[in-house]
Amino acid sequence: MNFLTCFKVPEVAKSMAHLLVTPEERKIIEIIEDDIYSIKDLSTLIEKKFNVNGEELVRKMYKRAVLNKVEVSDGIYYKTSEFYDRIAYFCQYETDIWLSVPRKIRDEIDDWYVTTYAETAEPRVKEVIDGKKDVIENAYFFTLQETLDLIDSLDKQIYSVPCNCNAVSQRCEKDKDVCLLFETGINTQWDRGHGKLLTKDEAKAIVVRADKNGLMHTSETDQAICNCCGCCCYPIRASKVIGTTGIWPKRRYDIIWEESKCVNCGRCVKICNFGAFVKEDKKIRYVEEKCLGCTICSSQCHVKAIKIKKI
Repeated sequence: MNFLTCFKVPEVAKSMAHLLVTPEERKIIEIIEDDIYSIKDLSTLIEKKFNVNGEELVRKMYKRAVLNKVEVSDGIYYKTSEFYDRIAYFCQYETDIWLSVPRKIRDEIDDWYVTTYAETAEPRVKEVIDGKKDVIENAYFFTLQETLDLIDSLDKQIYSVPCNCNAVSQRCEKDKDVCLLFETGINTQWDRGHGKLLTKDEAKAIVVRADKNGLMHTSETDQAICNCCGCCCYPIRASKVIGTTGIWPKRRYDIIWEESKCVNCGRCVKICNFGAFVKEDKKIRYVEEKCLGCTICSSQCHVKAIKIKKI
């Protein structure tokens, strides 16, 4: 089985797939195919084929998401990852190489990624809608205060990583090191050797800065706090693909704009990700049907002309 097949590389990415792996990694993937190996057996196999430290290369490939871990009854084994897993890590941590890929190809891969994510998420979203599951990732929009309170309530370690949505899509220049993660099990960023450990105060400072810069907060409380924008955010973009806007991430607040208090500064126009506030003839206008209820406009309105109402 050749590398492109083993690694499940989509057609749109075949011209750049060689950038994702080293020549040695490519050959190892073709040898492994669909099998799983203990680190000892895989290291031995590698050392027979290449003049390298096998265990060191296995760990490096795992860190780069070229390999994944799988837990079986007698321990942890390794298997080949696939393009869908690898591309986000590649874009997050090998950004210069990603940016060397022509923009047209990057955009096609970005579109493929959104569509693929939407297809995998749709059954899980349906389970939530049908009451068979409580939450999935990025389940709710959180207010700024709710996000800060969530951080205070956590009894897990918090670490930050570059936003995978922004890293892949590269659609804007907003802050990138704003994803706060809590999970540390196999195949997580932390287990692979990524992430900066944060104090709660450091985590809250990231959230406050993100809010000021127009990044929305979503969470399910168990895995992560995502601070992302409307143009890059994969859950928001995927929800448009599967028709679940307002359901996932779930809208929990209505926005109440008090025109009499508005000083027409235009801050809300700049902060809103969906064009729900517009400025015409030096006057602000609220376009309610465009609002997704993320609430960052309220926390950033300095004259308190924007309130929120729990649905």
